[in-house]
Amino acid sequence: MEAIQRLTEVLERKLGKEISLQEVGYETMSFTHEEIDAELVPPYMIAFVEAPIFCDSANYTDVEGNYYTLMLVETGDETPYEVWLVNDKLMTNFLEGIEL
Repeated sequence: MEAIQRLTEVLERKLGKEISLQEVGYETMSFTHEEIDAELVPPYMIAFVEAPIFCDSANYTDVEGNYYTLMLVETGDETPYEVWLVNDKLMTNFLEGIEL
């Protein structure tokens, strides 16, 4: 649920519109270290996490067809590592300019 809440909170501020929970997709996945793309999650972020590594994912498609994905990857800390994708492209600066 945390991924859904975070995705809607950020996108509502970024897009300037309310997003219904019914419009958001959600899934939980598990991975081994080898299965995680190092371009998405730096290896040092998960180096001390035992497999399986869990990831909660939420996604939303806007009226223009843009597909937003948030993945929260467990790191062993309280705060998961956030991966933001727009149309399947990594957005490293997606949160810039947004006050949360």
